[in-house]
Amino acid sequence: MVFERLFDKFQMKNIRQNKICLWLCYFLLIFYTGCTTTPERARELEALRQLNAVVEWQLNKKDKSLQEDKVLVALYLDTEEIEGSTKKAEYRCCSVGRGGCSGFRRIPFGAPWVTWERLRSNDLRKEIVIDPGPPYKNVTKIVNLIPGEVTNLGRIVLEKVEAEGTASISGIIKDEDGESLEGVEVSSTKGGTTTNSEGYYRIDGFGLEVVYLEVTKKGYIPSKAKVSIRDMDKRIIEQDFVLSFPRRIRLRYAISPKEKDDFSDPEATGGTASFFIGEKFLLVPTDQIKNNDFIRFINKVRMSFRINNGKLTLSNSYAPIFYERLRSSFSKEFEAINSVGPLNYNSQHCPAIQEGDIILINGGKVSDYTVKILFEEIQRILP
Repeated sequence: MVFERLFDKFQMKNIRQNKICLWLCYFLLIFYTGCTTTPERARELEALRQLNAVVEWQLNKKDKSLQEDKVLVALYLDTEEIEGSTKKAEYRCCSVGRGGCSGFRRIPFGAPWVTWERLRSNDLRKEIVIDPGPPYKNVTKIVNLIPGEVTNLGRIVLEKVEAEGTASISGIIKDEDGESLEGVEVSSTKGGTTTNSEGYYRIDGFGLEVVYLEVTKKGYIPSKAKVSIRDMDKRIIEQDFVLSFPRRIRLRYAISPKEKDDFSDPEATGGTASFFIGEKFLLVPTDQIKNNDFIRFINKVRMSFRINNGKLTLSNSYAPIFYERLRSSFSKEFEAINSVGPLNYNSQHCPAIQEGDIILINGGKVSDYTVKILFEEIQRILP
């Protein structure tokens, strides 16, 4: 492809220094296409236009998350048009053998697609997984990404699975204490059912498709699951659930001044708040917070409560943010913690929280604040 040959020639080892190469490629493609533009050439031209726009945006924006140990990697792919199928697929970029993955993204079919990955310079061997959903197979590519260069994933052609018959989905539903739950309502696109005295359910009649299940029982937090049926090798697919109890929590917090990691500073502020958590994911309600700095921090990182399989955590939508959990047996009292310092736990959610835990948060490159939170009370609300 023209697109591949041009980028192989220019070897964009430094995007900032080679922006002129991007424009040169762009005009060469315009000249090359001339009066005759095939569909393939049109896709290549559009991909290069998108790529140049993304490069300009990335290089010009004031983003503190672009650290020296991070690199920008451009990924290009061109998916075939699939008539009558989903028009978007799921994309993930995962570390080979290490388990870490970027979040799911939705990518279009029938058009070139360009994205960026921010990666550490020592973690560039990646597994790219593209999931178009049943009845098509996943596409997996192992690539060695190079800082500043475009990784062309090539044209994605999907393989369709042919299968006869139907499958069933079944499982056991328990509460977070491991007790089987009777009378749980399980719904799907093929109808619904309720669990028996042993917490067992089963729904029949599924083909090669994506099935969305929802389970509900009064007094418990509802739960959902997505099941992708890609073949008929297993006629019964197991999908278990754990339903969690709602929580009522009371916490105390302190937030440092902007760009200062110092809770003893005269400008440091704090307060208390109480929340009811009746769903698996709840953005921290700022109407329960009276501290403007803490409200700004919550909104900036999109902080939320999560309850999954009976475990409560704090989470955020934007990384990197650093957490550390101090158990209540830790020698320092909450008031005696004057700073957060460097934290090792970098994630989009903190470790599971118990009553009495102290959570330290470093806003990383997302927020200029540091925060400490004491969970004074975590009460399970039983049905």
